[in-house]
Amino acid sequence: MEDLTQLIAGIDADALCRATVVTSDSEGVLVTTPNGELVTCDVLESAAVRPGIGEGDEVLVWLSRAAAERGVVLGRIRTAVRPTTGTETADELVLEAKTRLTLKVGDGSITIRDDGKILIKGKDLVSHAERANRIKGGSVNIN
Repeated sequence: MEDLTQLIAGIDADALCRATVVTSDSEGVLVTTPNGELVTCDVLESAAVRPGIGEGDEVLVWLSRAAAERGVVLGRIRTAVRPTTGTETADELVLEAKTRLTLKVGDGSITIRDDGKILIKGKDLVSHAERANRIKGGSVNIN
């Protein structure tokens, strides 16, 4: 923690600002600063969370004093007006992990592994289908 405090103390506060993402692609993130300047930035790796930084997001940016250096997006800023309860509905949501993805709430979890195995754990599992409810596999073990 002391190293982080020293790092923050060494940052020129005037070089930090809020900005709005104009576009984002594999080449970097184009942001507009409060004074209307367009700046191309790299993204701090820990800030590159899925679903990713996108158009219209408000971000914290470090701007270099050297004109030849690109700025750096340090992270997305979540404002009070942005829903945090999962009320937004997307047409598609992709969560991606290299080896394992786990959704967990209390004693229940769903784990997807890179070898294709999917583990569903819970005290009770309930399956409802309005139409056919199929169980298909190389072998099916019940009890």
